[in-house]
Amino acid sequence: MTILRPRRTGGRPGPTRRQLITGGLGVGLLGLGTATASFAEAARPDPVRSVTVAYTRSGVREGLDAEAAQRLPALSRVMPGAADAEPMRRQQEFLSRCDAWLERTPSSRRELAVSALLDLWVLSDELPAAVAGWVGPWRYIWPRDTAFVAVALARVGAVRQAWSQLLHLQNVQAVDGSFAARVVPETGLAPDEREPQFDSLGLVLWAVAEVHALARQNDISLDLSDMDILLRRTTRRLLDHTGRGETLPPVGPDYWEVAESQVTLGLAGPTLVGMDSLAALTAVDPGLWDRLGGGFGDVLPAVDAYAATFARTFGATGLQRYPTSGGCDSAAAFLPAAGLVPPPGAGPAAGARASIYAIDADALVTVWDRLSQPAGGIKPGHGWIIDRSSWTPSTSLMALGFARLGMRDRAGQILDWLAENRTSAGSLPEKISAEGAPVSVAPLAWTAANVVIALDELRLSAEDDAS
Repeated sequence: MTILRPRRTGGRPGPTRRQLITGGLGVGLLGLGTATASFAEAARPDPVRSVTVAYTRSGVREGLDAEAAQRLPALSRVMPGAADAEPMRRQQEFLSRCDAWLERTPSSRRELAVSALLDLWVLSDELPAAVAGWVGPWRYIWPRDTAFVAVALARVGAVRQAWSQLLHLQNVQAVDGSFAARVVPETGLAPDEREPQFDSLGLVLWAVAEVHALARQNDISLDLSDMDILLRRTTRRLLDHTGRGETLPPVGPDYWEVAESQVTLGLAGPTLVGMDSLAALTAVDPGLWDRLGGGFGDVLPAVDAYAATFARTFGATGLQRYPTSGGCDSAAAFLPAAGLVPPPGAGPAAGARASIYAIDADALVTVWDRLSQPAGGIKPGHGWIIDRSSWTPSTSLMALGFARLGMRDRAGQILDWLAENRTSAGSLPEKISAEGAPVSVAPLAWTAANVVIALDELRLSAEDDAS
């Protein structure tokens, strides 16, 4: 794997989401390079819990099965004849806000774009931030998912809505800077005592930097000082828990949401993304860290130190799940998805301050090929459970990574596959079975957000070529 140096761009825990998805609460031998699951778990059928979410005639938002969804108009998440007209009005208002962006989306993928936007809308409407899904254990706010949703919303023109969701994360952040793995949208409280997930720190910083940059590009006034509390707490925790960049983050669960005994790429990669975002925010506002009680000179050395730490651990062994083992992991796509990509035609030492490492296109293709599943998508990683399903969060994250790396055909093929494998109601499900059927839950906010951002990356790339 080639590692390139590009320039910077702007009581007791309950069962995890993964365990509830698979139906298994016993995962053995974690942290030994694989997460071993029983064949009985792998053979257990995974039902479709919902094919979409919509406001019903009673005005209540509900997960719909296939039969109920037949009464839902195409490209809508509101049943006709509802007693309350407000959901329909809000849906139309949201789509109108996205009109200019949709008009620049190729007609062949516009239906996918509208579907993904509606999925984001119905999982965010009248809530302080998007929930991951609507039914069962998905109906919580995950900071990781919210970060991607905020960037997606900002990309389509809903910048203030995106900023509002990030401000909510500031409101629910602990004093020590940690984010609960998930919170109840109505209360902001964690529903159980599971460990905080360290990847949220870097991804939320990335989202703040991205949304603020998009606001500036579009002459929308956002006051970065509104995020002072989040930036101070997050930065302090990020730097303190990496020895100011000299060490990897502490061991803990990542997006796989299982116990681990080693640091994973799913934590180390987003931490690199967060460090790069600190540098981007400092460049925009050189006085930011002085205002927050730090100093300009303290930030960039820590960013550079962590880049070197990442390079000599995960980078030196090919971006495996663990520092020296574990095989391929779709977490490798976090880096290009967040913009850590080499400049066109750049060599290994490119960039004015060559301290951020990124995966190259060939390496990402290798990850895809090794994780490919029968239905056409990928599984999250080499050590994932043996269920042979294609998981759309990882699949769509790879599409975004390929789009950022300029591999438009590869990204487009994945997006087309996702479009073809939506539910009967048009929503993006969490999983596609080995037989090609949508399973688990739909819609899923993270997948929808990845799709929107990837579509926007393809649009930007095409516009750059045209100019």
